[in-house]
Amino acid sequence: MKKRYHLSLKQFIHDLKELVKPHYQTSMWPLGGVMIIFLALSFIVGYFAQGILSSMGMAMMIMYGMASPAAIGLALLELLLAIVILVALSFFYSFFTTAAQFTYQDKVRHPEQIVSAGSVWMHYKHLRKNQLWRIILYTGLFVFLWSLPLDIIGGLVAKNQALVIVCRILNDIVMAWKGIEYSQANFLYRDRQPQFLGQSMCHALTASRRFMGGRKWNYLLIMLVVIFIPMVVWEVIFGALAYWGIYTATYALIYIGLLLMILGFAAYLPVIFASGALYYEEAKKTANLDEDFADTFKPVAELTGEAYVHEVYTPKKKVKKAKQKQDKKKQENK
Repeated sequence: MKKRYHLSLKQFIHDLKELVKPHYQTSMWPLGGVMIIFLALSFIVGYFAQGILSSMGMAMMIMYGMASPAAIGLALLELLLAIVILVALSFFYSFFTTAAQFTYQDKVRHPEQIVSAGSVWMHYKHLRKNQLWRIILYTGLFVFLWSLPLDIIGGLVAKNQALVIVCRILNDIVMAWKGIEYSQANFLYRDRQPQFLGQSMCHALTASRRFMGGRKWNYLLIMLVVIFIPMVVWEVIFGALAYWGIYTATYALIYIGLLLMILGFAAYLPVIFASGALYYEEAKKTANLDEDFADTFKPVAELTGEAYVHEVYTPKKKVKKAKQKQDKKKQENK
């Protein structure tokens, strides 16, 4: 069996700098700007939904004639609208991040590629969103199913705080592990996009799980050093500043701390998106995508029904009797 290729952390950081640095300014503003707009809209809609829930929590007012059933029904419709808007915003931002990753993937393949608002928007327009949203839903469903047993166990032993904490820790580990396994699904889908026509999108998750076999610890190390640790350090420093502002009732420190947290995250987005694309392209050099997708796609004849056009139904009983007769003949001939 071919040994899995492990990327050098030092070489990866060097290649990442070479990838991000030339077009950092032209990529940081659109990526960070869209993220800030997404967060702002999500906060506004979430605040609106929270207000509706608070008002609905006072349903006892109906008993005293202070609120009519029609008003409660209208509040329910407003809450449903807020949920729909939040879901739509989440899908939009997921598609946008995928477009950004594909742009950096093209940059790795073609160094002359420019990473800018125009190039990211071009990829966003050409995304097959009806396929990508199914990958998102499949990923969420599979991660949820993997974490469900630990959630149930944690609920059953709710009185034992120690076991609840252990279940939560294990649950987080399982979710992170499955997230790593499915992390390459979008890139693998893109490399085999024509073959996905009429196929189940969960094949991308299957291929990603196989692709990451033997690579998970290497991927985890690289992403910890390149993305997670720098972001945690930044968020802790300025999050502590915001907390100190809350503790001392110094509102200027609260706003400055929160603003710097958001701006720092926005400024680091090019590195985050480029890291995923670069890892996939480097790891693919020693991967066999044909093996990763083996026994996944159904033949076109089965998808179109052509394979069953001339198939004749035969009752199972008759088949068994015919088989028994054949077995008897073979025994007599022996």
